[in-house]
Amino acid sequence: MIGYLRDYANAITALAYLFAVIGLFLALNRKIELGVAAMLWTWFLDHWDGHVARKTSHLRPRGVPEFGKSFDGFADFLHGVIFPAAVIMLISQGTALSLVASLFLVLAGAIRLSYFENVGLTADARFTGIPVSYDTPLLAVLLLLRPQFPVDAFPTIAAIAFIILALLHVTTAIEVPAIRGTAIPIATAFAVAGSLALVMISQSGLQQ
Repeated sequence: MIGYLRDYANAITALAYLFAVIGLFLALNRKIELGVAAMLWTWFLDHWDGHVARKTSHLRPRGVPEFGKSFDGFADFLHGVIFPAAVIMLISQGTALSLVASLFLVLAGAIRLSYFENVGLTADARFTGIPVSYDTPLLAVLLLLRPQFPVDAFPTIAAIAFIILALLHVTTAIEVPAIRGTAIPIATAFAVAGSLALVMISQSGLQQ
C-alpha cells in the first residue's frame, strides 16, 4: 500500500496530510492562527496534487488513480470539514451555536464529498455548490479580519458564516469553476501570503 505514495500526485497529497496534522495539532494547542497557517499549505497542495495527476496520467499504473482519488477525498474532509469545525468550537469555547455550526458543516461536507465522489464535475469542469476546499481560506480571511470585529461578537460571526457556507456546500443553484491552470499558482500565492500574515499576527499576539 505504501508503494502508492511513489506516485508524484499521491506523494503531494501525503505532504498535504503532514501539514494538516501539524495544523490540527497547533489549533488544539490554542495556537489557532498558526494552525490555520499550516492548513493553508494543505489547501494549496490539494490543488497541486490534482494538477500533477492530470499532467502525469499517462505514467500512472492501473489502480494508482483510484487510490489517489480516495486518498485526496479523505484529505478534503480533514482540511475542509473537520478542521474548520474544530476551530469554530475552539474559537467559541463550546457554545451551542458553534455546535450547530459544526454539525451543519460536517453533515454538509460529508454529503457534498459523497456527491462529488459519484457525480464529479459538470461537463464544463465546474463544481455544483461551493466546494469544501473554500472553508480553510474563509477561516484564514476571518482570522485576518478578526481585529475589525468586536471581541465578543467574533465567535458568533464565525459560526454564522460557516452555517451559511455549509448550506452553500449542498446547494444545486450555484456552479463554481474548478481551480485549474493559472488559478493554481494564484491560489498558492494567496495561501503563502495568508499563512505568513497569520504567523505575524500570532507572533504579535504573543509579544503583547
